[in-house]
Amino acid sequence: MKINKYFYHEPHEPTRKKKKYQSIISCTYCNVRIRIFSWLIIFLVFFSASSFACDLEGHFLFTVSNSDEEVLYWGCYDAINSGPHIIEYILTKERAEATGIRRPSVPFTQDRDGGLLQELLLENGFSLPHHNDLTHSGYDRGHMAPNADFNDTYENALMTFFIANIWPQTPNVNRVTWLRTENETRRLASEYLFVRVIIIVDEFSGNKIGAINIPSCFKRRVYDLNSGELIYEIDIYQ
Repeated sequence: MKINKYFYHEPHEPTRKKKKYQSIISCTYCNVRIRIFSWLIIFLVFFSASSFACDLEGHFLFTVSNSDEEVLYWGCYDAINSGPHIIEYILTKERAEATGIRRPSVPFTQDRDGGLLQELLLENGFSLPHHNDLTHSGYDRGHMAPNADFNDTYENALMTFFIANIWPQTPNVNRVTWLRTENETRRLASEYLFVRVIIIVDEFSGNKIGAINIPSCFKRRVYDLNSGELIYEIDIYQ
């Protein structure tokens, strides 16, 4: 690696100091390469190996990206029941272990995807719910792709506050049992380096909050991205 040629021009600088700078630059270079490699894997998985078909009546595909045009998560929105049928994303070791980013104190909005899903829904006679639809309902706004899985930057965490990324969850499910499954998923990402996370919601209680059908079950499936092996499977009922 010919990094000296481009960064070092002081002929009388001590050799030991040069080596120190070389190490810092080399480490930075390696970190950049790791991050680029992570993004490349996510890109390839999304565009070449989507694990679900969003072809049911009243279902619409959507993606959420950051300002670097990295796809953070994608899903199949169930406009009939007013929530995500499927949410999928790749969780990396780097993101699973990221700390220090404060939880965004913001409402869930309709436009974290640039407003594309809402536009598509309106064209087909549907609409996304609003943040206030669940206010005083007795239910939490439960993330499917949680902000804690995108804690590497504030922007990435912010992008999970999308109204198409939540379902009504009882406080006990959201804050205790579902949280345990999220923590286990992050532990697995640290162990396996890259995992594919799929959340499925396709069972309902028959009760509603406005137009939103209340799910009776939340299904989490986690796969080792390298081998494709299912490494974690759990259904949480409420």
